[in-house]
This record gives sequence, structure tokens and C-alpha cells, in this order.
Amino acid sequence: MMKMNDHTNRIAILIKKLSLQIDKLSNPILEPYDLTHSQFKILKYLLMNENVRQVDIEHYFSMTNPTVTGLVQALEKKGMIERKPNPNDSRSKILSPAQKTLDMKELLCSLGEELEAELTDALDSDERQELLRLLNKLLH
Repeated sequence: MMKMNDHTNRIAILIKKLSLQIDKLSNPILEPYDLTHSQFKILKYLLMNENVRQVDIEHYFSMTNPTVTGLVQALEKKGMIERKPNPNDSRSKILSPAQKTLDMKELLCSLGEELEAELTDALDSDERQELLRLLNKLLH
């Protein structure tokens, strides 16, 4: 019989709590740049990939279409991304970083490193590598 304080989904609960902690850590770091953590993730993805469609972002981050639509619209309004016609599919657009974002590429990369360092501060190098290995194993 299970005790009342045992959780059958303990790993899932801890992962969700960690996700919320990441948002809590990142918001003060990203606030001066008028970015949320979700917007930041999309910008980094666009900087690292070419010919990105909205559906690619949805799949990569496991986000819903309405969520990504809202994030893309907000970033476009801020002048951080551009939508261009997709030469291979007239029904979709290619998302790319705007010049404003390209000018911030080094800063965005260093902010990403700062966030990860702060998040994993309690881990040594071997523990960080093990965490990466285990998270990738769970995802695949």
C-alpha cells in the first residue's frame, strides 16, 4: 500500500518543478532585454537553425500551435524575428532572426550560458554530464 506522501509520478513532478524554477531564474536575467524565457528559447533556436517553420518550433519544444503563434507574434512585434515566404510551401512561412537579434547573438549566447551555469551551480562537471545523459535518455 502506498503512503500518502509517496508520489507515483515523483520524477515527473520534480521535472515540472525544475521547469518552473528555470523560468523563475531566467526572468530577472532576461527582463532587461524585454524577453521571457520562452521567447529567449525561440530566438536561440532561430539563431542555431536555418529554414525554421513554426511547426518546427512546436515539435522541438513540444509546444502547442497557439502558444508558439503568440510567442512568434510578440517577437515579430518587438522587431526580433521576421517571417518570409517559404519557397518550398506557399502555405507556410520561414522564421528568421531579424537584424536586431543578429546584433544580439553574442549576448543571447552568453545569457544562455549564464542561465545554465546558475541552474546547475550545485552540480560538479561529472554530475552535469550525467544529468545531460539521463535527460537525453528519458527524452529518447
